[in-house]
Amino acid sequence: MRYYPIFLDLKAQHVVMVGGGAVAERKVATLLKSGADVTVVSPSVTRRLAGWISQKKVRHIRRAYRKGDLGQAVIAFTATDSDRVNQEVAEDAEQKNIWINVADQSVPGNFILPAIFTKRDVTVAVSTGGKDPRRAVKIRDSLRGVTL
Repeated sequence: MRYYPIFLDLKAQHVVMVGGGAVAERKVATLLKSGADVTVVSPSVTRRLAGWISQKKVRHIRRAYRKGDLGQAVIAFTATDSDRVNQEVAEDAEQKNIWINVADQSVPGNFILPAIFTKRDVTVAVSTGGKDPRRAVKIRDSLRGVTL
């Protein structure tokens, strides 16, 4: 087992998401459920993200990522289709000792996310150590019907 499983309390913690597409939207949705203080850095965002931004649930820096945008984040994510941007964010995070997840793993981050679901007060997380995320999703989905 390479990765140490952990659940983080991100309530009121500053989190930066670089990217504004569907993958970023999914991750931001989960971050908002955890109470995180989220800033999205992206020239454009999905309609759902735009809604959260207009409702002041999420802050938005409407431009491409620049060095220093991680600010005082405790954790950061990249969800872009640019290896160059992902690399730049990962390097900035490493220099600032900020935990970083790179969605497509085009660049190594220092944590990965499991496939999760929550039913009542139980959260189930499934991981293949980053080797087969689709398999983790299939296993997660097969467990959704289990009585908890």
